[in-house]
Amino acid sequence: MNNKGFTLVELLATIVVLALVVSIGAYSITNIIKKTKDENYKLLIEHIRSAAELYYQECKFSNNSGITCSSDGTVTLGDLVLYGYLKGNSTDTNDRSSLINPNDEVNISSCKIKVTYSSGKVNVSAVTTSGSCPTEY
Repeated sequence: MNNKGFTLVELLATIVVLALVVSIGAYSITNIIKKTKDENYKLLIEHIRSAAELYYQECKFSNNSGITCSSDGTVTLGDLVLYGYLKGNSTDTNDRSSLINPNDEVNISSCKIKVTYSSGKVNVSAVTTSGSCPTEY
């Protein structure tokens, strides 16, 4: 007899092998995405810190900067974007640039930081410590 079809066992084995390959691929892709988000978050923190240092320098040493400097050194991340010290990574419906946390994709433009100077260096600390706001700089 000449049977040209697949048996049920052969079909099940093929499906199991394909499912295994897909699950390994999905796991790998998930890890790559998580790693990339973590790296983007670290870069964002570095950029925020650099932008805050530039903001501090401008507020303390320039009289005609055209920016609003707070007396206690606090500023929102959105203001750093607005003043051009930090580039936003998203645009809202009103075509305004905003800052999005890459880990959870929440807008962090309203998060406040405090920029101070002591011991010969500029220090950046979080004022807003809730939600998706970064807490360490």
